[in-house]
Amino acid sequence: MSRDEFAAKGVDEARDGLELTRHMASTAARAAAGMFAKDVIIMDLREAVSYTDYFVVASAETERQTRRIVEEVLEKMNAQGYRPRSRRMDEGSAWISLDFLDVVVHIFTDEARDYYRLESLWRGVPQERWDE
Repeated sequence: MSRDEFAAKGVDEARDGLELTRHMASTAARAAAGMFAKDVIIMDLREAVSYTDYFVVASAETERQTRRIVEEVLEKMNAQGYRPRSRRMDEGSAWISLDFLDVVVHIFTDEARDYYRLESLWRGVPQERWDE
């Protein structure tokens, strides 16, 4: 393989990787929105940090609703072959996170989302409201 072919292959693999992580974020956002999560946002962190590509942030009125949204996200992500590396899902938690490495999903109660304000903390990164 020539140097140019090797470089082209690397660009193609990088593009495929970006498409994969975007698909992961979209799958999580679609699942959350499909379970009536409020204000679903995809935050593009690729230029800001090295540990993940996207945050998906959503909220619901009650802790019970947040748990149901998380169940739906896990089900849809698992159906696509994506497994979380870790999850923080404590009983009585107003903030649940699912870490898929390249995508981290945060589901809050409305009150916790207003308190932690991730969108404000990361206001310098591109943020896309999920309206699908």
